[in-house]
Amino acid sequence: MKNLLLTLSLSLAALPAFAADELPPPRTVVEDAVDDLPPPRATRKTRVVPPEAAPAEATPQAGAADDLPPPTARSRKTTTRGFQPVFKAGVDDLLLEAGGLPDAPEADTYSTLRASAYVLWQPSRDWELRAGARLDGMTQAGGAADHDEMLADYADTYVRYRSGDSRLTLGAQTIVWGRADEIPLADRVSRADLTRFVLDDLADRRRAQPAARWEQSFGDFKLDAVWLPVFRGAQLPDAASVWSPINRSSGQVIGIAPSPVLAALVGAARIEEDEHGSGGGALRLTKTGDPFDFGVTLARTRQSLPYYRVDLLAPSLTAVHPFNTFVGADLELVRGGLTWRMEAGYTDNVPVTLPTAAMDMTHSLDWIGALEFFPGGKDTRINLQLVAHALQTDRGTLELTEYYGANGEIETTFDQGRWKAGMRFSSGFNVHDIYLNPKLSYVGWEPHELYVAAHYFDGEARTLGGFHQDHSLITLGLRSKF
Repeated sequence: MKNLLLTLSLSLAALPAFAADELPPPRTVVEDAVDDLPPPRATRKTRVVPPEAAPAEATPQAGAADDLPPPTARSRKTTTRGFQPVFKAGVDDLLLEAGGLPDAPEADTYSTLRASAYVLWQPSRDWELRAGARLDGMTQAGGAADHDEMLADYADTYVRYRSGDSRLTLGAQTIVWGRADEIPLADRVSRADLTRFVLDDLADRRRAQPAARWEQSFGDFKLDAVWLPVFRGAQLPDAASVWSPINRSSGQVIGIAPSPVLAALVGAARIEEDEHGSGGGALRLTKTGDPFDFGVTLARTRQSLPYYRVDLLAPSLTAVHPFNTFVGADLELVRGGLTWRMEAGYTDNVPVTLPTAAMDMTHSLDWIGALEFFPGGKDTRINLQLVAHALQTDRGTLELTEYYGANGEIETTFDQGRWKAGMRFSSGFNVHDIYLNPKLSYVGWEPHELYVAAHYFDGEARTLGGFHQDHSLITLGLRSKF
């Protein structure tokens, strides 16, 4: 057979561990977090206040832009006279982390340096210009695949114009839609970052990509339209990295049942990527207010995660990104100190691999239900999620056709808020698949966080835990946000 197609769509069947990290502090690095992914809180309904008393939209990356609401027609002249241009520069994020890999044949240690900085200028209340850059450095040593990597990239870099209830943003942006943590189904216009795989929170596993975005508010309703004129696929780690979705040492591809034929192919193939063309577009309509918040999403976009097409004659693996059509709905309800969330979605044109190694297309149904609450007060937070993923096909595939599981996070603070302890976790119901991430942090040295953490993986073939069962990691790190 001249061409063999293998999948790496990293669907929910292979991504249960992506669940349960982000209800912690609001997704501060995600653009427009308040509009798209409001931070969970028991008193969320109180955000609906009269327009004249409403606080400015909180968008940390946008800086002063959202602290300065657009002038009304009645006060435009007076406001303009009193406005002073704003210029800001700073560091969005700094991460220094050293880790040990007790069981990995590829390396004994894995360390990370990540830094991102920005400048922002707001010459008037209507206009905002932002430029950002980031640097990622990774090194692993002490095993069969010693590797060093340094990657420079742009962060959010855009021009934004606002007038009344309208806002238009052109340039590189980080946009995450949806309500569920870590695996929001409506997340169809973001660019995934897999350089550290699931070690980070969702906001840190997304990168900016070129986009045109129009946001329009109509009272409690908001329409959000995004077009991706130039497509950029997920940022993948180097093939030698322990976090690569293709393991050269074992000859495995994540999400695919291992076999001797596959191992021989992966070991010899040249890895390439095809990102030509646009990324498509999407619409999202949301409503905030009683009796509950809800959203509807319609998207025709290219999937950020790659699907590998293999040429046996070369041999090579070429990452392609097929278009998917997605229709989804989500809601959020706060009652009696409990926050309930749900997302459901239909996706067509999902690539799968048949036992004959030929590619086929099918569609999937996905559902997520979540509950968040604060037992005993504000010091402890518990977030629990149930996930279900089903490929709608009666043909056998090399991927899991169904995945049911649970994930979540338990987090508490003590010593007057100076210390924080937490646990992220996920587990499959119909398959053995486990991910555990305990973490202890000292946060009394603001704006710095010192922490020690562990990442434990275990599971069957075709699951995330099974693919990374030799890559359990213990880390010591410093995280700062200025």
